[in-house]
Amino acid sequence: MTPDSSEHSGRLVIYMSRTKMSLVLLGSVTFVVIGIWIGTSDVARHLPIWDVVIAVYVGVPFFAACGLYAAYRLAIRRPALEIDSAGITDAASALGAGRLIWEEVDHVVIYKYSGQVMLGIVPKDLGTFLSRQHAVRRFVTRLNLHLGIAPVNIPQVALRMKLAELAALLRTRYGVRVEGDAQLQLAADGASRRR
Repeated sequence: MTPDSSEHSGRLVIYMSRTKMSLVLLGSVTFVVIGIWIGTSDVARHLPIWDVVIAVYVGVPFFAACGLYAAYRLAIRRPALEIDSAGITDAASALGAGRLIWEEVDHVVIYKYSGQVMLGIVPKDLGTFLSRQHAVRRFVTRLNLHLGIAPVNIPQVALRMKLAELAALLRTRYGVRVEGDAQLQLAADGASRRR
């Protein structure tokens, strides 16, 4: 268990890494400033118009939203994950999935997407899961499936605890099936600990 997690009566509470969220905030501010600079300086004249449009009208709002969310998570400390004998509550991102009970979870998998390590949670009945989500979360879930990734994703960047440790905990304590690269990662971690 890490300093950013705690257990209360069998409930494991994992908080966001304040250091990582501070870095997300810093990176977001940097990209917002660069986007504004591109849109207001002579640099824009030397770039294709679509690069300028994307940097200013897509990049600035996106990174501003990321920065605002990081600032919110730094200012208001609330758990990223809450895990107990009944299930898991995901609030590790702006579009966290909320509460999933263990009977709804088919399996978890650790994978990389665009260089970012993620813990994917795959529900047994996607239709039931989607029916409980708001419209934006349903859209993001469908987009995730179209991209070939899990419907629910917990990013490593958000947590202090390693996702391989979290997957091992879910498997050993709650009986959640772990598939794919997570199985290989857990085996490698176990072999390195035995040495």
